[in-house]
Amino acid sequence: MIHYVKHQEIDKAKWDACMEQSLQTTIYGYANYLDSVCEQWDALIEDDYFAIMPLPYRKKMGITYIFPPSMTQQLGVFSSQLISESKVQKFLEAIPSKFKFCRINMNHGNILNGGNYTTNSHTNLELSLDKPYEELYGLFSENTQRNIKKAAKFNLSIHKDGNVSNLIQLFKENKAQDLDVLPADFYTCFEKAYKMLSEKNQAEIWEVRQNDALLAGAFFGNAKDKIYFLFSASSIEAKEVGAMHFLLHNFIQENASKNIILDFEGSDSPSLARFYRSFGALYRNYNQIILNRLPNIIRSFVKILKYDKKNM
Repeated sequence: MIHYVKHQEIDKAKWDACMEQSLQTTIYGYANYLDSVCEQWDALIEDDYFAIMPLPYRKKMGITYIFPPSMTQQLGVFSSQLISESKVQKFLEAIPSKFKFCRINMNHGNILNGGNYTTNSHTNLELSLDKPYEELYGLFSENTQRNIKKAAKFNLSIHKDGNVSNLIQLFKENKAQDLDVLPADFYTCFEKAYKMLSEKNQAEIWEVRQNDALLAGAFFGNAKDKIYFLFSASSIEAKEVGAMHFLLHNFIQENASKNIILDFEGSDSPSLARFYRSFGALYRNYNQIILNRLPNIIRSFVKILKYDKKNM
């Protein structure tokens, strides 16, 4: 049986045990991570935590809706067993009717081929680091190898004890054109997620500096057998000297021959996808579903819910 369980009734220990054993595990699905990035989330739970599905939600204009929280790429259904398409359908059908509009990023292990919802495919790229460094370097594109060699000429240095505030400030100073499309709670979620993961020794911030000037930085989070490239920022000068190539090259070199996967977290941006692909990463896409239960008379409000990125 699949049960709807309110947040205060969720057994967090059983929840995380299910997530840890899940074949579809993502860092985003653990209870503490969800608590960091969601003000409100309930869940669907099959039997005694045999399979689970978080339901992050908000209420706006009297409409209660499910949405993808900031800093959270994939959720959906998780289980220690392979999840059939029919099982995914049963979970989606079990979402309570009070949620009138649902936009959910399912995980890569959730099969979706139809149903009473719209499905959109999204890009993700992953690189297995279980090979020696020389083999991993051989997977890099020629252009990436050139940029790495170029970066070595600019007196760049890696700092592994970076500061989260510096990383956010670097982003704000160099990505002003992106600020208006970020969710209103993005930086709050970022800092809460970093604080929580840092306290559990699951977070690293790497910086690239040139003569002590910060050029680029990245926030990595780890869970189970994956390291997630959760956030990055770089200056205009960083591109000129190949600072982000330098950072990722050093990160891959340090973690080579480990039985872990580097999850680049996307991207749907063709240029970013090419950049991640240039390190030898492979596509492992996921689906987003949109389930619209609104009465026809107010379905026009879907556009507000779908495109209001400031509040979703």
